[in-house]
Amino acid sequence: MGFWRMISSLLPLLAVSPEVVAKARSPLDRPNIVMLFVDDLGYGDLGFTGHPTTTTPNIDRLAKNGKVLTTWYSGCPVCTGSRTALMTGRQFTRVGTPGVFGSTVDVGLPLNETTVADQARKAGYTTAMMGKWHLGQRKMFLPTARGFDHYLGIPYSDDMGAARLSPCNSSSRAAAAAEDGRIELDDLTETYGDWGFLDDAAEARAKAAADPAGLFLPLVHQEGNKTTIVEQPLDFANLADRYNDYVTGFIRDHKDDPFFLYMAFSHVHTTASNQPEKQYAGCPFQNSTRRGKFGDALAEADWLVGNAMQELEKQGLAENTLVLFASDNGPWMVQGKSAGSPGLLYGRASGYWNVGKGSTWEGGIREPAFAYWPGMIQPGTRSAEVVSSMDLLPTVSALLGVDLPEAVIDGRDMSPILFDKGASAHEFLFFYAGNHCHGPREGGPRGPAAVRNGKYKAHFCTSPGLSGCDGCTTKYYDPPLLFNLEEDPSEAYPLTSNGTEPTDPDVKSVVDGIRKALDTEMETFTFGTLVPPPPLPEEEYKGKYYYGVCCDRDKSCDCDGPPSTTLAPWAL
Repeated sequence: MGFWRMISSLLPLLAVSPEVVAKARSPLDRPNIVMLFVDDLGYGDLGFTGHPTTTTPNIDRLAKNGKVLTTWYSGCPVCTGSRTALMTGRQFTRVGTPGVFGSTVDVGLPLNETTVADQARKAGYTTAMMGKWHLGQRKMFLPTARGFDHYLGIPYSDDMGAARLSPCNSSSRAAAAAEDGRIELDDLTETYGDWGFLDDAAEARAKAAADPAGLFLPLVHQEGNKTTIVEQPLDFANLADRYNDYVTGFIRDHKDDPFFLYMAFSHVHTTASNQPEKQYAGCPFQNSTRRGKFGDALAEADWLVGNAMQELEKQGLAENTLVLFASDNGPWMVQGKSAGSPGLLYGRASGYWNVGKGSTWEGGIREPAFAYWPGMIQPGTRSAEVVSSMDLLPTVSALLGVDLPEAVIDGRDMSPILFDKGASAHEFLFFYAGNHCHGPREGGPRGPAAVRNGKYKAHFCTSPGLSGCDGCTTKYYDPPLLFNLEEDPSEAYPLTSNGTEPTDPDVKSVVDGIRKALDTEMETFTFGTLVPPPPLPEEEYKGKYYYGVCCDRDKSCDCDGPPSTTLAPWAL
């Protein structure tokens, strides 16, 4: 069934009040798109995925009244790679980005790549982003240079620098200084570098420059060509309030225009070590949940979701807006209670506990997800069909009637799954990892670590999640380690044994098909490379070039006091 024919068949489901109809466009008239993308959220962290003490009523309500997508995969088990896949529809390794960009590197998402925001603007949409970007912090890489009209957020992970958390009884939050415990750049570069998720050459250049911008976390605001560093170090106590005002204001100001809104939450990634338990929440949410500081942070993110949805409904836009929800990757499990939970996706056959972020076990790449669109998506429905973060760009492009970019697009249009009972368009969905699983064969060329094929998943190589664990090792498999995930989502009962060819004819047939697909992937896949753009005049300071986001280099990027309102000429 064609996309528009399929959508037309759903029109009788609409139940919109006359008051809303009078104010809103019809559902198919340039529908708005809202992408909710939570940082480091695990499969087991939400109410609708079964967590017993999580407080996420707004997210759960959307999931209940939409379609839960039980098999949504991240495009990468860590931050930058997953966002590359989401924004471009392409494997991060094909684009050339590493798993993670440091905060002061000279590279970013290649300038020849087309983003979802670029596609939306081609259709005449206004585009805005809130939150974590992590695709390059230099001027030419920031969101308004990559298809977005508006941006407010942190350009990278919220542990990549010290921040403030003003006391709740303080009458002068803006004057609260950063706590002791400045973060050395090597803390994170060693963590991600050991796991093969960094661009070693770019990180070496950044380390040699010793840019102090990496010590303090900035809050950046962009309107078109104007970039302002609002705070550095930013204050976590009012970050959600700033995000809330920005998002609700954007929706209100653009109620008459079609828009793409990308809400990439800074929550619930752990912070630098100068925050209590490496988590944060504003005063109304501190100590508000049974789940501790992680639960407080998640509750604050849920509040942001609820306010955005309330504003959509207030402006009569709910029936004209597709809302998608997912996480960028699994939980960073070495962070303990400060991080999330993989739920039942525990990779039990691994023999170790660290199967989250950084690994290609299900706990590292399979995410809680749903789609919500009143009247267009049947409420209370579920789909176990395989979808990927890479599917966002082709899906939005199809919905908006925009041709796909002239590049290899690894994602697929998931409209038949969202709006009907369609099957996955991914026959073989490959998963790439860091250097611990550099390729499918030990000592061999670079390639994927695992693949999903229908109800089966095959591991060519496995390794523990980011930061590892005692006694954990990298293992290679021939034949590949095979699981039937429809029956065994915890990856507890492998269907193959390493070093022994399967004798069951059905299993053998699956393994043979996967091996053939792997050979094709290895023969045809081209890995991208990064080339840093030349320095800009404003990036020079006292005879050296620095690429980090900095409020004032004369103050070593430590502008504790009242938030900056102007951009220093040498900062961006």
